[in-house]
Amino acid sequence: MMLNDKKNTSKDSDLLINGNSGKSSKLLKRVSLRDYFLSIRPQFIFTSFVCWLMGVSYAFYKGADNYFNSFLALVAALIFHATVNALNELFDYLRGNDTIEYSTEYSGGGGYLVKGIITPFEMANIAIILLVFSLLISVYFVINYPIVVIPGIIGLAMILLYTPFFKPKGFGEIAMILGFASTTLGSYIVSFDNTNVYNYLTWDVIFILLIAGFWKSSVLLINEFPDYENDKRVNTLNWVVRFGRKKAAIIFLIENIIIYLSIILAVIFKYFPVYSLVSLLGLVVSVSNFLKSYNYKDLANHIKPMEYQVKLGYFLSFSLFFSFILNKFFK
Repeated sequence: MMLNDKKNTSKDSDLLINGNSGKSSKLLKRVSLRDYFLSIRPQFIFTSFVCWLMGVSYAFYKGADNYFNSFLALVAALIFHATVNALNELFDYLRGNDTIEYSTEYSGGGGYLVKGIITPFEMANIAIILLVFSLLISVYFVINYPIVVIPGIIGLAMILLYTPFFKPKGFGEIAMILGFASTTLGSYIVSFDNTNVYNYLTWDVIFILLIAGFWKSSVLLINEFPDYENDKRVNTLNWVVRFGRKKAAIIFLIENIIIYLSIILAVIFKYFPVYSLVSLLGLVVSVSNFLKSYNYKDLANHIKPMEYQVKLGYFLSFSLFFSFILNKFFK
């Protein structure tokens, strides 16, 4: 049964405003902290770790040594991502995108709203609390690193505009590239001492930003394949809806090619050590995920490609991290 008709959406909007529980008396069990945590899809929140690690490891490879700010940047990245997830869950539910039938670990929403475990009012409060913490950390960084206001503004725009504007209008994939590249850039910047960070804002940083941004966009894109029918029904014009699954799969492949080309070019121009080429082993996963997406059958057959594309980011980030360490060790 689809839980997305106009009547239910109107009712949920009222719940959001008034804060009524919306739960029947037989569902009065206490909501645990674990429920709240899982409702914001932590399996995706920790993908921000990938972008953070890429930025921080490259910064330390180039001589950065601000460990406290590097760690604080990770905290900020995770909270920012959690805020986006909370808002995305809320707006997708109110628009009728998410249903119980198509909810998985990687697509279709977290399921806590459609199952009535958490109310829209509660999810809105979660988003507000997370946003406040995000802004507090951002203020600290802007005071100490005025240049970080640039990636900060991009990140804030993604938080506030991704779900209500970018995603339904077909700019969600581009927003992911910019948003997570900004996370990587911000992490890179604050890892340096604020007195000499401008000396390290050189063009070679673009390679690490391309890798992080296009990987995260490819994760979003491959996760949209199972949601095609629901997204099309509510006129969410993401790239899978706009271009169809086969063309979207080709775009997915292009995004992955950009990732590996960035690594190869960075090695050729001697920005990355030659050890970084081990990350090209990820091509096996990328090509497999492309073929399965191009020949999409059903949700059951697509769960593994979605999972592997997320794990690809961890492989890429750790491959680059260890290549930077090895180069310093053997230099």
